[in-house]
Amino acid sequence: MPRRVWLPNVEEALPENDRTYSSVCVPKTLELVPRFLLCLAKGDAIVTPRPVERDFSAYIASVSGLGEPAGWLMSIGARSSPYSLADSILEDRPLLQRLRAMGKDGGWTLEPYLQSPRMMRLARETDIPTDKTPSPLVHNGIITRLNDKGYFKELAQGLGVRTPGGYLVDSMPALEKAIDLASREYDDNLMLRKTFFGGGLGNMPGSKAQLLARIGEWFDSGRVLVEPFLDLNSVAGSLAAITDDGVEFCGVDVQTFDDGKWTGFDFPHPDSGLRSEIERLTLLIAWSVRSKMARGYLNVDWAVTRQKPEEPLALECNFRQNGFAYVLDFACRYLKARPGELSIRYREGLPCSSRGTAELLVRLSNLKLRGESLLLSRPGQAEGAALMTPPLKGKCSMVVFSRDPGYTKEAAALLEGCGL
Repeated sequence: MPRRVWLPNVEEALPENDRTYSSVCVPKTLELVPRFLLCLAKGDAIVTPRPVERDFSAYIASVSGLGEPAGWLMSIGARSSPYSLADSILEDRPLLQRLRAMGKDGGWTLEPYLQSPRMMRLARETDIPTDKTPSPLVHNGIITRLNDKGYFKELAQGLGVRTPGGYLVDSMPALEKAIDLASREYDDNLMLRKTFFGGGLGNMPGSKAQLLARIGEWFDSGRVLVEPFLDLNSVAGSLAAITDDGVEFCGVDVQTFDDGKWTGFDFPHPDSGLRSEIERLTLLIAWSVRSKMARGYLNVDWAVTRQKPEEPLALECNFRQNGFAYVLDFACRYLKARPGELSIRYREGLPCSSRGTAELLVRLSNLKLRGESLLLSRPGQAEGAALMTPPLKGKCSMVVFSRDPGYTKEAAALLEGCGL
């Protein structure tokens, strides 16, 4: 099994030509970097575009049995402008030489968050291969298209998979016209979605008047979906791994949001009937995607409406190392379990008054559940909670997992009531 060099190029899931790229998008992506440390198995390495708190990297090393961080944690010296992880690495000669030495030694593969032409170039420059979608197809844009909400909507509709109604536009005049038409069709309650954005950052709800007053500063290029604002009961997420050998369905979660931004999930989804229908539809999409030679994780978001909860609507596809995938992978690897054996609760943005990782770990280490420490601190524990990101701006991220759903529920309640 090759060792992996993890590359959190989250910024490539957002359009570089958007006016908010440097001011909003890049800072948000940099905040997410520490969570990718949980992706590493023993022997792997990671390149980070920002410093990682030493106490946090030491904690991750302890939980996952990775050894001293100096052996697997590589940081870039300076970020390119505009920021790109791949460009930053190529401009950092000492780091590039280290990666080239790893490529010369062999036994490594690159594992980017998002497969992209820049990552393919980095593979050529370092002689460290990627092992998913063939490079020519990445250059031809198949991964970009799958992560585009407009393209995915058309793909789903072509397969007979239900999606929200509305319009797809690519200019300001067309956007204004679509808002006018959609406002009459959908009771003046709309949602605008930029087609190539992640994490809810490209969404804007509102009435016709509200949207027309704001789109001048919100839209400057790209494509936009103009859709009805859905009366949601919930949003489910499905996950399938597409490989050369076939398609493996991993499961369905219930997602959580705060002010329209994704904050985590509960796994598995409690509605067995809905799970079965989403599995059927996901496999239909996954096999179609596989026929296009794309390889990797297919994560599909599904709208479950109050009016027709039995008919999930396909919203978008995240064909990348998405939040569902990396948390589920970590839990499966840690407990040596299959996805169907696990109960997981993951939350980002938890209120946290601790000033740093060391202080937070002390607080967490004092929590006991069923006579055992709640905090995972070393490999081989039967169940528990792990710190997924260090305290930042008064918030942190935590995951709880077990083979026992009752334990996961009790642990989540304990964390919510303890005051981090």
